[in-house]
Amino acid sequence: MSVTRGRKAQVPELVGLSVKVAEKVARAAGFSGVRVHFQESYEPALQVVAQEPQRGALLDVREPILVRVSKQSLIRYLPQVYHPRTPFDRTFLREYLWIFQHLFDSITQKIEAVPDLFNPSTCPQEFLPWLASWFAISFDEDTDDASRRRILREAMRLYGFRGTTHAIVRMVKLFTGLDCTIEENRWPYKGFRIGVASTIGVDSMVLPEISMSHTFVVRLNKRFDEIDDDTLVKLHRVIEGEKPASSNYFIQFAEQEGVTEAAPFMRIGVSSVVGVTPESEGPKEATDA
Repeated sequence: MSVTRGRKAQVPELVGLSVKVAEKVARAAGFSGVRVHFQESYEPALQVVAQEPQRGALLDVREPILVRVSKQSLIRYLPQVYHPRTPFDRTFLREYLWIFQHLFDSITQKIEAVPDLFNPSTCPQEFLPWLASWFAISFDEDTDDASRRRILREAMRLYGFRGTTHAIVRMVKLFTGLDCTIEENRWPYKGFRIGVASTIGVDSMVLPEISMSHTFVVRLNKRFDEIDDDTLVKLHRVIEGEKPASSNYFIQFAEQEGVTEAAPFMRIGVSSVVGVTPESEGPKEATDA
């Protein structure tokens, strides 16, 4: 029969810490946690007054560290006849009541820990997506835990500014890492008259009717070829989720001023005739039946 030897580590100093902090310190040192024993003490309640083994000793990381925590016994609320001779005497009744205090405290600790569920810095990792849903945020699977917590901390502050340029710029930075500026009531494409100010297929684009009072341009500090497809998808998702529902936006990349030029496609009266396919060189002659 083989015996598996676990890894050992040095026991950290826990005396003087609160039991919650001692638990975190023990886990950070690689141990499975702490095992709590209550005892009467003049130290503040729930403070570690002793530990076994002592600081610096080697202990299997699978074993919890025994800590003795300051606590007032329920025996104080019983008639005097049940009290021990001194506050520190270990009697059967005192030790028996510690069992109930451990049970009650385990419930109390869960209730007291409820606010931690709503704090992005302290809530469990599996709780982060549910907390993000409160702010209409969805995380990608490749988003690491630290980034999710950082985004949620910012989201709580930015939620009151949702729909504003400040919130959009900041959320774009958090999710994509891109720096951008926003110009409101702007649109890169102007109206045109064929043959006067524009040529079809060259400097014109057919778009639905757009109100300038509900448009904005997002200017990026990077060129189109410097941004990968996944980042572009995130960028559109963030803007769509943060902008007012009635507004339209246009993304303009660095070194992309005004309207992007396109190769000639069709010019009425030059390379195409209305009613004839653009590929044809000109009007076809009628053939005899």
